[in-house]
Amino acid sequence: MIVRAIGNPNPVPCGFVVKNAPKTLAYTRYVLDAGMRGDLLALKVALAPCVIGYAEIATRLASRPDAHAATNPYRVWIAEYAGAPYQEVAAKARAHLEGLADLYATPAREAELIVIFKEATRLEADFWEMGWRAGQRVE
Repeated sequence: MIVRAIGNPNPVPCGFVVKNAPKTLAYTRYVLDAGMRGDLLALKVALAPCVIGYAEIATRLASRPDAHAATNPYRVWIAEYAGAPYQEVAAKARAHLEGLADLYATPAREAELIVIFKEATRLEADFWEMGWRAGQRVE
């Protein structure tokens, strides 16, 4: 959903996430609210754990020996987000965020932006946790 919004022409949907699940909605609403009550910088800070974080995580996972093994349920996700097209999207997002920060971040706003980033990161982690738990079998 967010990946499609930032311009990835072939997004891999989060196959482990249930649409309209509470964690999905919580994160999405938080990002939208951050943009609505703040400015473009606040929105980009709220998106950073997803947009930039996915690129960082995928790059690290791609270096693992079993990353592209047929038995790895995350191999398609890793390939998509570690691939050059998404890495370019993330690099542009990072550069745009840094440019906005250079223009609009002040010492007075620093605490606000840190709170936004921390909460967005927590919600993103909850989003992943939900997907991971959905894939587990209860016996």
